[in-house]
Amino acid sequence: MAVNGKLLDTNVIIRYIKDESGLDDIFEEEHLYFSSITLGELLFGAECSLRKEENASVYKEFCSELEEIKADSVVSPYYAKIKAQLKTDGHPIPDNDIWIAACAMANNLTVVTADSHFSFIKEISIENR
Repeated sequence: MAVNGKLLDTNVIIRYIKDESGLDDIFEEEHLYFSSITLGELLFGAECSLRKEENASVYKEFCSELEEIKADSVVSPYYAKIKAQLKTDGHPIPDNDIWIAACAMANNLTVVTADSHFSFIKEISIENR
């Protein structure tokens, strides 16, 4: 199956918003997505910050420029498959990252991330940044 686009992980979005170098080329892509799980992580970070409303606004505005992939009943079986595989292999990773991977798998997307633990997940395409 051909990959249909890129799903941006939370850390990549944060780094891009902070204007870290080496990420501009990603945003030249036509098909960029974020997961509803990623938006939750971003908003959690905003909620824990000193500038709650400002940061939440920046994250929401940024995400409004991308297409959203929702963690729904179509994605749920992928989550279960990935989590079971990781348990069997002895490589637990954070549940939110499993959901993000499941969103990517269900929609045939590459996960763009700085988290190396995505490499434990079989059957997904990863771009490490």
